[in-house]
Amino acid sequence: MAPVADYPGVWGKATATIDWCEENYVVTEYVAEFWNTISNLAMIIPPILAGIKAYQEKLETRYVVSFFSILVVGVGSWCFHMTLLYEMQLFDELPMIWGSCIFVFDLFHSFTPPKYQNLPMILCLVLYSFIITAVYVSIKNPIFHETAYAVLVFTLFFKSLDMLRRPNSSRALFFTALATYGTGFIIWNIDNFFCHNIREFRGTLTSPWRPLTQLHAWWHLLAGLGTYIHVLYSVQVRTSYLKWPGKVKTIMGIPYYHVSKTVEKNGPVHKD
Repeated sequence: MAPVADYPGVWGKATATIDWCEENYVVTEYVAEFWNTISNLAMIIPPILAGIKAYQEKLETRYVVSFFSILVVGVGSWCFHMTLLYEMQLFDELPMIWGSCIFVFDLFHSFTPPKYQNLPMILCLVLYSFIITAVYVSIKNPIFHETAYAVLVFTLFFKSLDMLRRPNSSRALFFTALATYGTGFIIWNIDNFFCHNIREFRGTLTSPWRPLTQLHAWWHLLAGLGTYIHVLYSVQVRTSYLKWPGKVKTIMGIPYYHVSKTVEKNGPVHKD
């Protein structure tokens, strides 16, 4: 990670505990890390569309909340990279913990009766989120946050992998999400450990090619898309268990999961 920059720009001196490898205030004085900022559109536009679709098709509320949580992370990350202010850093990082706990809740309720709620699990996830929030705000150590987030990511991975043994679980969605997120994670680490070399290489390129070397921006694109597809996988597994027929569709090139059913007072009724 690059040292925290001193150049203030419009937002004043950076107060965040992390400054990424993108050079600050190069494109415009209004955005500290331009490419790291706009790349968050991958976590803003798709979940808005999918959340609206999930609400319209009357999926269980937790999936609307899941897509909304991706949106919150995207907006928080946008604000963080735009300003490099500590408050905006928390707006980026803490929703990652809370949102991941929602995803864990989704997966562990994939094969339960409608409206069933595992209250001890809910309590544990809420308590975990509160403890991580309180400790992280106190010690301000990014490694602590990354470790806490990694615990949730590995939980999601192993639970998702276990769900593949169930009939009708989409291997295509699972492995697409895994490959996309995993590639982003590798790129994120390359950006962290070889920042100096990347900056030197970037300086040898002409302007049109330099944005392609903004690896943290690629992390946003790939991790955001991978997380989004993972939620689609969660929806697919759940609706298959409930015997609601559905499939992946696209609108404006964005995939979403369409469920061919409506909901009436006495339960789900298939449209097809």
